[in-house]
Amino acid sequence: MPAININAFAVVIALVFGNTVVIAQSPTPAKRPSEKIEPASSKAAEQPTPALRKVERKELTATASSNGGEEYVLKYKFEPGLIIRSEVIHLAKTDTKIDTTGQNSNSRTVSQKSWKVIKNKNGEMTFEYRIDEIDMSQRIGAENEIRYSSKTKDEPARQFQTAADSVGKLISTVTIDEQGMILARSDDNNPPNLGMGDITLPVPATPVNIGATWEIPRELRIYRDDRTLKTVRFRELFRLDKVSAGVATITVRSEMLTSISEPKEEAQVLQQLSNGVIRFDIDAGRMISKELAWDKTVVGFSGDGSVMDYSARLDEQVVEAEMINTASKTATKANSTESR
Repeated sequence: MPAININAFAVVIALVFGNTVVIAQSPTPAKRPSEKIEPASSKAAEQPTPALRKVERKELTATASSNGGEEYVLKYKFEPGLIIRSEVIHLAKTDTKIDTTGQNSNSRTVSQKSWKVIKNKNGEMTFEYRIDEIDMSQRIGAENEIRYSSKTKDEPARQFQTAADSVGKLISTVTIDEQGMILARSDDNNPPNLGMGDITLPVPATPVNIGATWEIPRELRIYRDDRTLKTVRFRELFRLDKVSAGVATITVRSEMLTSISEPKEEAQVLQQLSNGVIRFDIDAGRMISKELAWDKTVVGFSGDGSVMDYSARLDEQVVEAEMINTASKTATKANSTESR
């Protein structure tokens, strides 16, 4: 009777730009860094921009609703000196069974991330992305839970070492346009999608009405049985559901375009696709919350008698937006925006 390979469901510490440091259960082990913000300089607008590599701009396709009605302009409005602080909570659970052998694993991450805007040139906005703090825990089967918090001086477990080493360091400097499309970034490689999209919510260039939809193409690479790579294509579909007190509520769901019939390949994709709700402050020109969910089951990922159930939740909330300049310092709490 085959035993479950725990490493196949090891914790993933993944840097997903624009979302957070995430701990999740994954069928393919991996590890990525995470980080923290340092005190902002009052001369943010005067700081030189680090060398960035250009990123191919994705094409967004928008479709207006046939219902008509008022139209809304969604665009990003980042100004130098703006610091946006967010809290992200990610919970994940994986239950696996091979024949009569079962195993489960649970993980939890609470992180505080920060974006500091350093430049806005003709609508192209550049900001630095860091992680202030991170608190992580993991339990596999009947083993003792392991934990790490950047607030303590305790040595991190091996699973959390990369994240612990990165807290307080610059993760990436990113340039976006008014549609939230990434134009350039300082990191060497594009981060994994993990079902959470890019660092920003993409929005149409033209005004949209309630019920309007738009989509962005995505792709990822997975391993075949022979360890060669296979490119899998999908798209993210967005819909403007409502606008209330200047806040747009937008739903998002992922839709596969590449056919996948092998359970082993499906197991690698299960946490890449998600459904959720995003809220965008039209007046402030930025996202203020994101809620995503995963609930997937794969049968036969490791033979006929194997089953994998994966469920996860991600909740991201902006907790503070602060403008710092040489003359004054103004802080606006996220909940003041949400209560308008």
